[in-house]
Amino acid sequence: MAHLFRGGRVHQIFGADTDVGKTIFSTALALASAACPLDGSAPARTLNAHAAGEAVSYLKPVSTGAASEADEGHLRTFAPHVEAHTLVQFRDPVSPHVAARCDGGLPADAQDAVLVSRIGAWIHAHARGAALIETAGGVHSPGPSGTSQADLLRPLRLPTILVGSSRLGGISTTRAAYESLTLRGYDVDAVLLFPSPVYGNDVYLRDYLAERGVRVFTLGGPSSTSAWGPPPVRAPTTAQDCDAMRHFYLGVLHSEQGDSAISVVRHLRELHTQRIAALESLGKRAHEHCWWPFTQHARVGVDDVMAIDSAHGDFFAVHSPASPHSLLTPVLDGSASWWTQAVGHAHPRLALAAAYAAGRYGHVIFPSAAHEPAVRLAERLLATVGRGWAARVFYSDDGSTGMEVALKMALQASVRRYAGEAPDAETHARTARGRQPGSLGGRPPRVWEVLGLQGSYHGDTIGAMDACEPSVFSEHVEWYQGRGYWMAPPTVHLRAGRVHIEVADEGRDWPASGALAQLDTIDEVYDVEARLTTPLAAHYRRVVHAVLERLVVEERRRFGALVLEPLVMGAGGMIFVDPLFQRCLVDVVRERTDLFALSDPPLRSAAAGTTPPGSWRGLPVVFDEVFAGLGRLGFASGASALGVTPDVSCVAKILSGGTVPLAATLASDSLFRTFTSSTDKAHALLHGHSYTAHPVGCQVALETLDLLDAVRGAARGTSVWDRAGVERLSHLPRVDSVMALGTVLAVALRTDRAGYASEEAESVVRRLRTQAVPAACHPDLPPMAADAGETPAFPLHLRSLGHVVYIMASLTTPETVRERALSALEQVLQAAT
Repeated sequence: MAHLFRGGRVHQIFGADTDVGKTIFSTALALASAACPLDGSAPARTLNAHAAGEAVSYLKPVSTGAASEADEGHLRTFAPHVEAHTLVQFRDPVSPHVAARCDGGLPADAQDAVLVSRIGAWIHAHARGAALIETAGGVHSPGPSGTSQADLLRPLRLPTILVGSSRLGGISTTRAAYESLTLRGYDVDAVLLFPSPVYGNDVYLRDYLAERGVRVFTLGGPSSTSAWGPPPVRAPTTAQDCDAMRHFYLGVLHSEQGDSAISVVRHLRELHTQRIAALESLGKRAHEHCWWPFTQHARVGVDDVMAIDSAHGDFFAVHSPASPHSLLTPVLDGSASWWTQAVGHAHPRLALAAAYAAGRYGHVIFPSAAHEPAVRLAERLLATVGRGWAARVFYSDDGSTGMEVALKMALQASVRRYAGEAPDAETHARTARGRQPGSLGGRPPRVWEVLGLQGSYHGDTIGAMDACEPSVFSEHVEWYQGRGYWMAPPTVHLRAGRVHIEVADEGRDWPASGALAQLDTIDEVYDVEARLTTPLAAHYRRVVHAVLERLVVEERRRFGALVLEPLVMGAGGMIFVDPLFQRCLVDVVRERTDLFALSDPPLRSAAAGTTPPGSWRGLPVVFDEVFAGLGRLGFASGASALGVTPDVSCVAKILSGGTVPLAATLASDSLFRTFTSSTDKAHALLHGHSYTAHPVGCQVALETLDLLDAVRGAARGTSVWDRAGVERLSHLPRVDSVMALGTVLAVALRTDRAGYASEEAESVVRRLRTQAVPAACHPDLPPMAADAGETPAFPLHLRSLGHVVYIMASLTTPETVRERALSALEQVLQAAT
C-alpha cells in the first residue's frame, strides 16, 4: 500500500520517455540528498556526503541488458555512499516484457504482485533518510508481465518525480506523461529537465505546470560545449569520462546559473513535511467542519476519525500516527464503501473512462436530447438487467432517488388504471358537500399504499422512506408517513451447520412464528423453480391470498405497487429473505387483479377486461436492486434469482464502479405508456435533476459493466466465501446465525436487543479495526519491516447493522484476502465467547 515515513522520504522517478536522463537525475538527487544538511545550513561545494545530510538508498526494480551496464553501477561509481540495488535483471536490452520472454518466461519473483511486494519490503528496510526508486523507460513502459509501470506501481502510490524530455517533441511526451500519472492518482512533486535552449521545453513546461502547482527544475552543469548545459558527451577514455561527469555533477548540485539539485532536494523535503502535516490534521479538520451520514457525532472523537490518504484495490491507505513503520496502514474496506465497490478502488480503466467523458462532454442537458454514453448504457441495461421485460431507462443520481422514480412510475400506473379519470373542476365542486364528513353519500378517500416486507429500506428521501415501515431511520423525520403494509417475511439462516427457514410474526400474517422448514444446503434455498411444487410454496400462496383479501376487502386498503428488495434486505440488517416466498408473493399479487381493481363506491369487480394484453397485472412489481443487483449476490439480477421479472427495477451502487454517483430505473413498456397516453405535459413523469444521465457516470458505468462481465462467475447464487469457514462461524456460541451469498457474508450475533439500534456488534467491529490480520502476498499489502521478522498484517474496517456484522468483498478480491478476513472474524468471535 502507500508509504509515508516521518523519518524518511521515498520518491519514485518516472521518465517521460526512455533515455531522458533518469539515472543521471537519480544520481544528482542522491548526491544532493547526502550533501544538503537537514538543519538548513549551507552545503559545502563538494560531492561528498555531509554528516548532517540524509542517508540515501537507490533501487532499480527492473533492469534489462548486461549487468555490467546496469544503472546501479552508475550510482556506485559517482555516488559511492549510496546503497544501490536491482531487484530483477534481464539479459537482453529490450523492454522488460520482451526481455522476460527472451529469458524463458516470466520468473516467479517478477510477477506483478510479488514484484510490488518486494519493492514494499525494500522500502520498509530503507525507510530512514532518502530512498529513490528509478523506473524503466517511460511512464507506460511495460513491466515484466506487460502491465504498464504506472499501473504496476500504483498500489504503492509513491510521491513522484517526473523527468521530462528536453528533445524535440519533449513538450508533448512530458505533458502526456504528467497527465497519465495524475490520472492514476500520483502526486507529482517535481518535474526535472536538462536545459533546452533551442526548443525551450523547460520554459514552456514551467508555465504549464505552474498553473497546476508543480515546480519545474532545469538542471545543468558544465557540458561539452558550454559552462552550463546537458551532460557531456562520452569522452575517449573511461577516466576522462568519469572526470567530466564528476565535474558535471558538481555543477548540477551547486549551480549558480539556474536551478540546482540542492534546491530540488529542499523542495522535496518541504513537500514531505507538508504532506505529513496535512494528513495529521485531516481528521481534526473533518471533525470540525463535516457532518457525517449515519453518525452520532457526540460519540466520535477526533482520534476516532479514519483519515484516508488514498485507496487502491480492496484497501484504504489510512493514517496511523502510532505505527512504528509507515504512517499509512492498509485497511481492508470491509463494507465495500457502503456497497459501491465491485472491481476495486481507483481502477485505471474507470478513471480513464471518467476523464474521457469529462473531456468530451463535461455535462450536457438530457431532456429531449441524446448523447452516446447515455444511449449506449440504456441499450446495455435493457439487454442485460432488463432483458425480456424492460423497454425504457430513466437516469437519476443515487439509489434513493432512483426508487423515488420507481414509486412514481408504479403508483401513477395503478392510479390511472384503477382510479379512472379524475373529475373535472365543475363536477368536483358540485360534489364537494357529499364528500364532507357526516354526509350520507361520502366517505374519506383512500390513500394509495405500497405492499412490501418488514425490514425493507429504500433510501432516505421522503418518498422512499414512506415506502418502508416505521423504523429507526424514520423515527425522527417529522414528514414521514408510512404509506403501506409490510408483511413479515420468511427468512433464511445457517445455524449450527443447518439451513433454517423461519418467520418472526405475532400472528398478524402467519398462523404462528417459528420454523417453516429445514434444508440440507444453501444451494437448495436458491433453486426456486424446484421448490415451486413443494408444500411450503403452497403454504406461502395461501398466506399471501389471505393477507391480501383481509387488507383489501375487510380493511378497504388500496395498493398501488409491490416493492421488494430481492433476496437480501441490506440496510434493514442483512435480512436474507426466502426467495421462494418472494416468488410466490409476486405470483399471487399478479393473480389478484380482482382485488386491486376494486374502486371506491359504488364497488365493482374488475376481474375481466381491465388488463390490456402484454400489460402489467395486479400491481406493478418494483425490484429495488440498488444493493443486490449486477452480480453482488451471485445473480445477474433479481429476475434471474426469483425466476420472475419485475415491471420496474432500480440499479445503482456498483453500476458506476464506486467512482461517481449514478442510478438507473428500468421500466416495462406498459408502464411507460401510462405516461404517454395523453399529450398533456402534466401527465408526463415530472421528475429529474440537473445532472440527469451525466456523461461521466454513464461512460464509467459502461466500463464497469465490461469489467463485471470479465470477472463475474458463471455459477448462479454461489458465494465467494469459503463454505467450511462460514459453517464454522455458525457453530460459535456468540453467533445466532450466518449467511453468505455472492460477495456478502453476514453474521447475526445472539442478543436480547436485535435491530439497527442494537450496539451488540460494535465491540466486534472495533476489535477488527485495531487488530492485525495476517496478510497474503498481495500488491496492496507490502510487508512490515523485514528486519523485525514480522508477518505482514492488515486491519479490517467494517460497519455493523445493529447486531449484525457483515463483510462485503468486491468481485475481484483475492481469495487469500477473503480467507484472512474470514479467519480474523472467526478469531474475534471466538475470543468474545
